[in-house]
Amino acid sequence: MNNTPLIQLRNVHRTYKIGPDEIHVLKGVNIAVREGEFVAIMGASGSGKSTLLHVAGALEDPDYPPAGTARPDDGVFFRDQALHRMSLFARHDLRNRHFGFVFQFYHLLPELNVLENVILPAMVAAPFFMAFLRARPRKKEALELLEAFGLSHRLTHRPNQLSGGERQRVAIARALINSPDLLLADEPTGNLDAKTGQSILDVLINLHKTRGQSILLVTHDPHVAALADRIVHLEDGRIKTP
Repeated sequence: MNNTPLIQLRNVHRTYKIGPDEIHVLKGVNIAVREGEFVAIMGASGSGKSTLLHVAGALEDPDYPPAGTARPDDGVFFRDQALHRMSLFARHDLRNRHFGFVFQFYHLLPELNVLENVILPAMVAAPFFMAFLRARPRKKEALELLEAFGLSHRLTHRPNQLSGGERQRVAIARALINSPDLLLADEPTGNLDAKTGQSILDVLINLHKTRGQSILLVTHDPHVAALADRIVHLEDGRIKTP
């Protein structure tokens, strides 16, 4: 691990409008994840953890500019590139090629089998007529990932034929197929029993130790957070300082 910031959130705000009301979820968040670092975000339900992860992964835009607090260096920066200065296409491409996402509820496509779900991100960035050609070289990598995760016997099974732990391992393999710089995980064990959840944590720890995978993980579980290199506490939309 080195000290180079991979991703930084600088004075990030996020507000949702629900009818006439405004809900301020993130209130000037500052956080950085270094190359090869495993950072856990902890906080109570409603503290803004998932929103922070979505903003970091370019799934949602922060408020630009946050009223009365705007500075030239505010926003989300990936390797010092400001996401808000990128075109919409460039942000989509960044998300597909450099970020991998793992969610609590898997989000596997039910009409695709295990192998197809894993290869899917390799097909997304290509034009329709090139999608299968683009995915073909990744099939070997997908097979290797699924074998490493103990799923080589499940290649043609659909998600509804898998256990919760198997679905989550498929989701992690899918997140890794494009060799992302940053893996973003939102409560990846929250929908699993303790034993199965531990097996998923073992996968993440192994990725971090053997590959140097950078990870930003959201959890409310102290046991899960304790596995990270560093824990950041979020409280009412703000980073809690010691």
